[in-house]
Amino acid sequence: MKERKLNNNKATKTVMSIVRTADVLNRYLEIELAKHGSSTARFAVMNALVAHGGTMTPTAISKWIFRAKHSITRLLHFFESIGFIRREPSRRDGRSVHITVTEKGWEATERMTPIAEDLSQKAISCFDDKQLEILMNLLRHFRKHLFKQINNTST
Repeated sequence: MKERKLNNNKATKTVMSIVRTADVLNRYLEIELAKHGSSTARFAVMNALVAHGGTMTPTAISKWIFRAKHSITRLLHFFESIGFIRREPSRRDGRSVHITVTEKGWEATERMTPIAEDLSQKAISCFDDKQLEILMNLLRHFRKHLFKQINNTST
């Protein structure tokens, strides 16, 4: 059988390298967060809520962390069952609901923060300060570009 090799161009190789890196980082975080009874999805939801002052709609959470609404709903049911969040009807729209972090949820987030900071530090420990600054600027620029692409595609 003849061996086949695709000739990937620079753009494809670059994008696939970014995807692979994101996959490896996600796997690292999954392994480490599991040791503490959490997951990247759970951490992402609580992080989104905390970053927005403790209250968001399920749709806003879904958009913020790029997860399907049904998977967010499942996570929210879990968090509600352990008392980390509560659902509150919207004052403006009775059909809408707001998710609010409870005191128990804030306390759990405060306990996880040093763990997340330690994992983050370990993950980026291969970079010096100048490299991190360059990386952050490149990633920010890339995200802005991709958000524009998403907005152009979805309209």
